[in-house]
This record gives sequence, structure tokens and C-alpha cells, in this order.
Amino acid sequence: MIYRHAIFLIAFCSLFPGLIAIADSPPINYDQPTNIRKFADSLFAQGDYLRAAGEYQRYLFSQPAGLDDDVLRRIAESYRLGGQPDRAVQFLQTQPDSNAARYELGATYFLMERYDESIDFLEKSQGLFQDEEYRWKSQILIGMNNLMQKRWESAIQNFDQFDLSGIPEEASHRASVYKRYGEDGQALPSKNPLLAGFLSTLLPGSGRVYVGRLNDALLTVFFLGVLGWGTYDGFSENGISSRKGWVLGTLGGIFYLGNVYGSVVAAQTHNRRMEATFLATIPFEVP
Repeated sequence: MIYRHAIFLIAFCSLFPGLIAIADSPPINYDQPTNIRKFADSLFAQGDYLRAAGEYQRYLFSQPAGLDDDVLRRIAESYRLGGQPDRAVQFLQTQPDSNAARYELGATYFLMERYDESIDFLEKSQGLFQDEEYRWKSQILIGMNNLMQKRWESAIQNFDQFDLSGIPEEASHRASVYKRYGEDGQALPSKNPLLAGFLSTLLPGSGRVYVGRLNDALLTVFFLGVLGWGTYDGFSENGISSRKGWVLGTLGGIFYLGNVYGSVVAAQTHNRRMEATFLATIPFEVP
């Protein structure tokens, strides 16, 4: 029993100075800007993006020095990652005098796949950016928007006009790489929809062969052959009043027109698939 009391007394004497120090220390001021920022960073790291956005805004408005570009980016990113990109747009639109906010707004439009809005906004902002860094970043982003819309020529022209002097080597390398993607996109093998339709008009199924759909072409020839033979047989047997001849002939005509239209659509689908596959290989990264 004496031994147990001795241990308790030693432990108490060891902890007592620390308890006194804790009691004497001033309470943490959670409204202090530095602590607000730490809390916001912690929420962001934990994936609690919407609460992080609120804390970042609280930090921003507690700063007498004004806007913080890094925090503006974090607010926009928090809303985007939190699944509310529209709120990112609304917030950034309230900061029209900030270079970072203007650029982030263009980037947010891009990430929302609102490519025309992104291009239009960034082009209007080019003359308003006071920082050269935002000018070349926005120019890269404009080219990326054009690539995503398969406007290969516009993307190439954008990167051709790129002033490589005075920008980081990484940025100039990225611009040249994206320009090459535009050239590759322009050179993608494509099928002419009008030619596909014309070929199928002359010879049913040939438009499908041109597009590369041999099985569809064989099915087209088979069904038109069966319908054509049935029509001929009906009219041969019962003359112009043959119900069989008229029914099968009408079906054959509809199927023939469908063969022409289907060839046009097949060519368009082929081109879209080629472009989508190509775009999926481009490692897009917002500057």
C-alpha cells in the first residue's frame, strides 16, 4: 500500500508543473487569421471541401491586407472538388479585380466543359491581366479549350502566336506539345459522310465498306436482295396489283434509303470515335 501511494505521489509531482503551465497559458484564439487558415488547410486535407471553402473565405475576409491569390485558388478548388463548381463561379465573379480570380474563373469554365465561355472570358481578360504569368497561362488554356472542341486549326494558330520569350521552359514545352497535338488532330484519318452516302446510293452497302463496317454491308446486301427478289416475284406472279410486290417493294425502298442514311451516320460516328479516342490520349493539365 505504501509503495502504491509513493508511485501516485511521484506521478502527481511530475505532472503538476505541466498542469500549472497549461492552466496559465492563454486560450487559443480560433478567430485569429493564422488559426483560421490552419483549420481550413486541415479540412481541405481531410477532403471536407465545402467546409474548407467556408473557412478559406472566413480567412480571406479576416485579412486586412486584402486578397490572397493562393486562398482564392483554394476556394475555387474546394467548391469544384466538393461537387459545386457553380458556387466556385459565383464566388470568383465577386472578385473582378483579382488576376487570380479571373484566371481561376476561366479554368473553372474549362473544368465544367463550358469551353466557349472559357475562351470568351479568357480572351477578354488578356488585356486586363497585370501579371505576365497569367497571360501565358490563359493563352495555354485557350488552346486547350480549342483542342477539347476539336478546333484543331484554331488551337494551332493559338500556339503559333505564343510568345515564348520570358516564360518558363516548362510552359514553352507544354505549348509546343499542345500545338503538336493540334497538328496530330488535324491529321486524324476521317471518312467523308457525303462520299459514304453517295457510294451507298450507287451500290447499296458500299458506303459501309468505305467506313469499315463490312458486316453491316453484307447484311444490307442480303436484306435488299431478299426484298428485291420478293418484290420481283410478287409482280411477276400477280402483275401490278400484287399486294406482296407492293409491300415488299415499299419495305425495300425504305431499307434502301436507310442504307444511304446509315452510311452517312456511320461515317460521322467513325470520325467522332476517332476524335474522342485521340482526345483521351492527351494529358490535359490546367496550368
